Amino acid sequence: MYQPLLPETVAPRRGEFIAAMKSRGIAVGVHYPALHLFTLYRRQGFRDGQFPHSERIGRSIVTLPLFPAMRDDDVLEVCRTVAHVMKNQFGLPA
Repeated sequence: MYQPLLPETVAPRRGEFIAAMKSRGIAVGVHYPALHLFTLYRRQGFRDGQFPHSERIGRSIVTLPLFPAMRDDDVLEVCRTVAHVMKNQFGLPA
């Protein structure tokens, strides 16, 4: 899995980023939220704010496609699409 962190200005709008990528044919996932916020751990007494770095990263991370069967052209398409979305939807330099 390839999991970059979204820029701080984009992370609060992660759902928009994922939707924009999906609309361009690129599947994006979220695989690693902050573990202490899962129900099991909340039942053990963990709560929001206890691990701020983990929470920030959990809110900022996305999983981009990357697997052995991808061709170089596929990888380039993912990269180009990320750059396009960042520039055109979020106003960031490509």
